[in-house]
Amino acid sequence: MDKKYRIMRNQIIAIIKEALESRQEFFTREQEIQIYLANYLNSQKLFNHVYLEYHIPSNALSNYPWKDSNNIYIDIVIVSGNNYYPVEIKYKTISQTVPLKLFGTPSLVTLGHHGAQNIGCYDFWKDIKRLELFEEKFENVEQGIMLFVTNDSSYLQPPRNNEVGYAQFSIEQSREIEIGTILDWNGALSISVNRPPITLKRDYSLKWNELNLTQHKYLLL
Repeated sequence: MDKKYRIMRNQIIAIIKEALESRQEFFTREQEIQIYLANYLNSQKLFNHVYLEYHIPSNALSNYPWKDSNNIYIDIVIVSGNNYYPVEIKYKTISQTVPLKLFGTPSLVTLGHHGAQNIGCYDFWKDIKRLELFEEKFENVEQGIMLFVTNDSSYLQPPRNNEVGYAQFSIEQSREIEIGTILDWNGALSISVNRPPITLKRDYSLKWNELNLTQHKYLLL
């Protein structure tokens, strides 16, 4: 990525951070984050297009390692000039009762409990790898952006030991990943079905940030 495209990517990240940190109303679903960010990005009037659910047939990527789906949908794709910046979003919650306006009426809503944090961690790195593959395959695609939002503090914590099945997929606070790192299950054979190892082609530094929403934090790469 040359300097011009790196500047644009940093600008997109700054806009996403601004959107997230100015948000005063709780999200209840991942799609709400997706639509909120797409609208916020569009409101900046800086981009040619902001696409939702951008579709790619999985067979367009000859080295795509996940064979359980024939289609890939990217949460948001931002177009600036001839360049495309894909954005993937994950929102994982535990049960939490939050205030929300429904049809203009103040209400209390309980967020769902997703659990399966091991799979949540894997899916984070899966999306990172997908972003790498898009950049590698399509010359107009620049380095993508990954957003993970949660009210579940366990995601920020390291595994209880390094032998836990998902340990290599941890997204704990301050984790540093070097280019060429291979992430794999520690002998957890049943969960590894359709979830192959992931080899990363970039360095990654994980720094969680606070949202102005009780318990909620986000990771933006």
